[in-house]
Amino acid sequence: MTTTTIISRPARPARTTTIRRSDIDDKTADRTKLATFATTIGAARTSLKRDACGDWLLRGLTGHLSTDGDAIYAYLACSGPRAWNNAKQKLDFLTIHEDGDDEGVLRLDRPLTTGQAETLRVALRIRKARAMDEAALEVLTLARQRSERSPCYEAS
Repeated sequence: MTTTTIISRPARPARTTTIRRSDIDDKTADRTKLATFATTIGAARTSLKRDACGDWLLRGLTGHLSTDGDAIYAYLACSGPRAWNNAKQKLDFLTIHEDGDDEGVLRLDRPLTTGQAETLRVALRIRKARAMDEAALEVLTLARQRSERSPCYEAS
């Protein structure tokens, strides 16, 4: 006598992910807050990105800045415990929120001075915004328009 085993596929779960209007508004407010903070610390516009969840971050090479709508948090991952201890000493103007062996989360509680903003940007290795005057911006715009790949290209 042979026994047969029936293998059935599990039913696909119902799609329950819905985007609420309040979530969209919160993320817009977070983006605005981080964009304003990016100009404060002198970060490039291209460092403002979304993570896998769709939340806005100011991304650097060794960490990122995020917000919960109220405060701004800095996540910093270091190469080892000694580097993390040195980074905590440099960033003593921030409050330690989570303290790991070689990484952690720091909370910004008060406005930053110019030196503190630069220290934070350098510690997280966030790209610096390039300062341009009107003449340099005009030259760059003309060079872009002359490029054949540009949608503004005009053949003469």
